Amino acid sequence: MRPIPIVIAAFGTTAKARASYDLLDARIRERFRDHEIFWAWSSRMIKEKATDQQQDMISSPHEVLELLSRQHYSWAVVQSLHLLGGHEFIRLVDETKKSPLRTSIGLPLLSSPSDYQDLCVSLAPLINAHPDQAILLVGHGTDHPAWCAYPALQYFMRRHFGPRLFVGVIEECIPSSKEVIADLTAAGYKEVCIIPLLLVAGMHFYRDLTGKNKDSWMNLLAQADIKVEIIEQGIGTLPAIGDMFCRHIDDALTIIPEGNRQKEK
Repeated sequence: MRPIPIVIAAFGTTAKARASYDLLDARIRERFRDHEIFWAWSSRMIKEKATDQQQDMISSPHEVLELLSRQHYSWAVVQSLHLLGGHEFIRLVDETKKSPLRTSIGLPLLSSPSDYQDLCVSLAPLINAHPDQAILLVGHGTDHPAWCAYPALQYFMRRHFGPRLFVGVIEECIPSSKEVIADLTAAGYKEVCIIPLLLVAGMHFYRDLTGKNKDSWMNLLAQADIKVEIIEQGIGTLPAIGDMFCRHIDDALTIIPEGNRQKEK
């Protein structure tokens, strides 16, 4: 009997930022030792920029599921590594619907109220290490209806840590850099610690958070006379984040009827 295979569906990133994925991979393999673990990359841009040799190692979710079908699996868990259920997650779901085998989807990191609570607990060591600064979580942002996850996260964070917690985004949507910096200034904060609300510290970290361009968060805060400290890693390096994704994999496995979980040969 073969356990259900687990496909980890990540957006993709540069080689420099792969440390977060490597740590997550180790965490997942340790937790699901009896299951085969496969990785798939949903970013079309990553695939297009890869060399011919690299493309052989970069498979889309559909390609991985095709492979599993040829290996005579009838079910697979596909675990999203997205933070929110936005456009990319919906595309992933649509792609898995076209696969030749049945799939159970593991939900993004923030999908239920308990996920928000768990994220607060996961980030507590970082936040509590900076007691005298405002804490600013900066995520990617989206124009998908899932944008409301960011104000919701600020609500949960403030319930845990008080009014010094702020949430902003990189893209031009709510809560914007202009709005957040105005709120920081109105509250009288002169120092802020940025925690990237990104799984990996990739392109967005180096361009949109710490970049030299005038619109980077570092420069916009400096223009407002706010001193900035930044955590130079994605949250995917935190063991507790790996544990959250493992719980989502468990949930996805539980949905599969027990008889189907046992019949793979």
